Amino acid sequence: MRVFIVTQTFPPHTGGMENVMFSLAEKLSALGLPVTVLPKSPFHKSAAFDVVQFSVPKPLRHWLKRRYLRFHLQPDDIVICDSWKSFPGVPPHSGKCIVLAYGQEYLKSGRQIARIQKSLDRATHLIAISDYTMRLVKADWQIDHLKETIIAPTFMLPDDAPAYVPRHNKPLHIVSLCRLEARKGLKQSLEALAALQTLEGELPDWRWSLCGSGPQADELKNCIERLGLGDRVAMLGRVDEADKERLLAQADLFVMPSYQQGKSLEGYGITYVEAARFGVPAIAGVAGGAPEAVIDGKTGWCVDTLDATALQQTLSEALTQDDERQKRGAAARDHYVNNLTGSAVFTSFVNHIS
Repeated sequence: MRVFIVTQTFPPHTGGMENVMFSLAEKLSALGLPVTVLPKSPFHKSAAFDVVQFSVPKPLRHWLKRRYLRFHLQPDDIVICDSWKSFPGVPPHSGKCIVLAYGQEYLKSGRQIARIQKSLDRATHLIAISDYTMRLVKADWQIDHLKETIIAPTFMLPDDAPAYVPRHNKPLHIVSLCRLEARKGLKQSLEALAALQTLEGELPDWRWSLCGSGPQADELKNCIERLGLGDRVAMLGRVDEADKERLLAQADLFVMPSYQQGKSLEGYGITYVEAARFGVPAIAGVAGGAPEAVIDGKTGWCVDTLDATALQQTLSEALTQDDERQKRGAAARDHYVNNLTGSAVFTSFVNHIS
């Protein structure tokens, strides 16, 4: 039995799903399975798996992938597609064909609905990254023929977590690590904190490390200056893995109250779980799969980002109630260890496709 991974999300591109697919390839290879990845873009890093790549335009790339797989697939081989969009590169296959569902790719209408159903009809297994995503799929597509399950996309995360130690930072340290785009709720959070600052005694002293790059970077920089928060908020740009872990190890609170913007939303939110590993509670939004990555009232707070009053109240509670913040941080770390480590979710994946 061999595994073929057909994917449009893979390094050298960066992102949550890119990390998911790379980690799956590595972990399946570690089981002793021959793994071949057919990615979208050239991949030149040394790895334990094989890579077959076609540096040609998209329609021709799909044709070349189908041709390659037509000559190599055997009935007992497994095909894994990162989404329904990768099925054009897969020929008819009598063996197992797993499709992943990670959220906003199912916010479709019109002719796309028929295209998605055509792809799902060819699959044997469906793995959604959240209950929200599974409900989204079931709302518009017929999947009774599929063996379905929900598995958090945290395959790449370590199996260990630092022991929880209550933090007593002065000033309190807020951290955000994400792509800087409107739906992450960062601008609204800046405005909420600025409004709270005008109320004397409302907040303890705080600092915010805002990490990442993206289309909203200049707008956020201007917003920080306009609100007079330049001495409190540091925009650090993209950070490497070592700096990410250092920041989370020192953080009191993780902030990324994402919301749905058009057809773009948080399908789950791996970065919340990365913070949980270090015992950092998070403020998340209520849209998409974020409330499954952050359990409201237990491992953090979930709030309607576009409700300015609610967002202010949530930030105020998270920053002023030390005992509650620490209780939720400890619970977040325990939830990570018990449910969300890379080994735990990979075991669930293997059991599902076996």
